[in-house]
Order: sequence, then structure tokens, then C-alpha cells
Amino acid sequence: MNQDVRIGYACLNPDISQGFKTCRFDNLTNDKWIELIEWNLATLEEMITYTVDHGIGLLRLSSDLIPFATKPKEGVDLDWKEYFESTFNRIKDKVQSTQLRISMHPGQYTVLNSMDMNVVQRAIDDLEYHSELLELLGGNQTNKIIIHIGGVYGDKEGAMARFIDQANQLSKRVRGHLVIENDERLYSIHDVLSISEQTGLPVIFDNLHHEVRLPLDDTPLSDYIQASGRTWQPADGRQKIHYSQQAPGKKAGAHSETIAIRPFIGFLEQLPPDQPIDIMLEVKDKNRSAEKIQIYLDQDIVATEKLWAKRKYAVLAKSASIYQKIRNVLKNKEDTDFILFIELLEQAESVPEDKGAEVNAAQHIWGYFRKQATNKEEANYQKILAQYQAGDITVRQLRQFFKRLLKKYPNDYLEKNLYFNE
Repeated sequence: MNQDVRIGYACLNPDISQGFKTCRFDNLTNDKWIELIEWNLATLEEMITYTVDHGIGLLRLSSDLIPFATKPKEGVDLDWKEYFESTFNRIKDKVQSTQLRISMHPGQYTVLNSMDMNVVQRAIDDLEYHSELLELLGGNQTNKIIIHIGGVYGDKEGAMARFIDQANQLSKRVRGHLVIENDERLYSIHDVLSISEQTGLPVIFDNLHHEVRLPLDDTPLSDYIQASGRTWQPADGRQKIHYSQQAPGKKAGAHSETIAIRPFIGFLEQLPPDQPIDIMLEVKDKNRSAEKIQIYLDQDIVATEKLWAKRKYAVLAKSASIYQKIRNVLKNKEDTDFILFIELLEQAESVPEDKGAEVNAAQHIWGYFRKQATNKEEANYQKILAQYQAGDITVRQLRQFFKRLLKKYPNDYLEKNLYFNE
């Protein structure tokens, strides 16, 4: 199995204190723009700190960090690069000093092979923006912008030719960052490798897109990964791939809520054994999957106990039995079964709501507030617990009560617990 693997997550982190903001274009002013960008860069700084502190090596940045950056509006003329220069420099220092690999993935409207040249020009402008932003934040050529090939427009060969032509005319800066990816409908890994030969652009292999749009031949997945790896030059850094799992019961290509550890380990076994690989996880629970996968990769008991401290009450609220099994696994610090630990976490995530388990967790949580709470707050606690048991309120309302108490009586240990971030 390839042991030189780094992982990352994309765009959002549900476990930090704030998310990214935007506004309606009609409401945009210079003052509003400053407010939004300031907030978003502060959110990014917090996310970077969190990512590095959890030993995660890759982070995809949101394209919406600077809302409307490529959509000018009359009267809104802030030079945001100059205005936030000191903030960008501070983030750049952190990215470069920690060697965090950042990337970006423009959305579906960044299409280089459109038959409408206005669309193509907007795509070029968008890629220039992404390149500039990456560099402002500390990225070099190893920090990539990932795009798909685009549409077919009734003539796939012509569409591929247009992409190749436009890609080869892009600025040196954009081409230094740009990589191309197979998709699940139109452009297979065969197509993308062919385009790479004619553009020199590295290829991102996406496993789920590949599974949905399998080539007609029986070439092993590992061969495609290695073929994609050969498109990466030393200046591009480590080969990067995308990994996701199919969401049960959803349309083909839909990302799962979390990354199940066993299939992921099976995927690792198909990687080239002697090639460093960076894996971007595309999954709905974002950093949470990255953290548990990092536990498996590092086999670090200290990090494992920190993760357990963050998840223990969320697990207890699902199943006291699973909670106790995890405690037993972690007793053996010299020979911890990290895979079993992760599998038990996954079991807890899949357990439906159980009122008995939820009440048990609530009683444990109340223990942190009991000595500080007023008589009125204790009476409210008993009332709310009874209402939940009777089915008069939801589990969300029960937890909201504790969130209000936590705001009044801060507790750093509880604030980090997933129980309050579900």
C-alpha cells in the first residue's frame, strides 16, 4: 500500500465559528464589499489554522472568497487587492510556512470550449482571477485550479479542439496553475488524457466520475491513475487525485455524506506503491471525513483521543453501546485498532435517532452546567427533557437549549464537541 499519501477537504468547514458570506449583486457597494471580503478572509484564516492544526495537508478554497470579483458594477471600484494587502500577506506567510497545499475549483460556468465567445472570455477572466487569488494567498505552480472540459455541443471532436485551442492561448500564469479533470457524463479519463497530450496540462483523476462513466475497455483503475500521474511535471508538485463515494439511493455521481473507511483503504491499495499522492476528498461532511482518514494514515493515539473528545457526546446521543465499545478500543493505547475506532464512529453516524440514547447524552451534558445553573434554568432543563421524551419537541430544540446555556456558561471542551455542531 502507498504510504506517502496526503488528504484534504473542499471549501467549507462546519466546525469553525463562521462561514463565508455574499450578498445580492444589486445591494453591492464599496462598504458592503469591504465587509464581505473582510469576513471571508477571516473565515479562511480560521479554516487554515484548523486544517493545519489537524494535520491535514490539502485545502480547496472557495471561489466566492471575493464575491463578484469578475463582475464589475458601476460605482463599486474598490481595489480589494491593495486594500487587503496586509491580510493577504499574513495568510500567505501561514500557507507557505506550513506547506499547506491550496487549490481552487471554479464552477460549471467556467467553460473554455463554449461556442459563445462571450462565455469563453468570462471563463478566461475567471481563471485569471483564480490564479491571482491563489498567488496572493501563497500559492505557486503546485497549487492548482481544477476545471472540467465543458460541453459537447453536438460535436465532441470539435468541442475538444476548441478547448485545446483556448487552453493553449491562456496566459503563462493561468497555465501554470491549470489542471483538467474527467467527468461522469461527457469526457472520460481517455478523453482528458488525450487533451492533456495536446495541451501539456496535468490530469486530475476522479474515481467516482470514472466509476459512473467507465471506458469500454477493462483497463485497471490503477493504470489510469498512473497514466494521469505521468502528466504531472516536477514543477506541478505531487500528483493530485479526487476521491469520493457514491451516496446510497442518490443519482449516480452524488457524493456520500461521509467517507467509509473500508472502501477508502481498498482504494489506497490500488495506488502506485512508489508515487507520492495527494487526495482531495469530495464529501458532504468535509473536514470530518478528512480528520478520521488522517487518524488512519497517522496511527496517532494522541490525535485519536482528541478526535474522540470532540465526538464522544454525539456518539453517546446515538448509542451507549457504541460509545462503550469505542472507550474499550481506546484503552489499549499500545496497540489501538484505529480501523475499528473509525468503523464504530461510522456506525454511530448511521444510527437513527433514539430517544433513550439522546436523553442519556443530555443528562451527561447537563452535568457540566448543573453547579452554575439557576433554579429556573434547572426547572427549564427538566421541562424540556420531559417535552422531548413525550415527543412535543424535536432533538434540535433540545440541543438548542444546551447551546443557549453554553453561550451563557462557556466551556471550551463542550464548544468543540460535535454534539453542538450536528
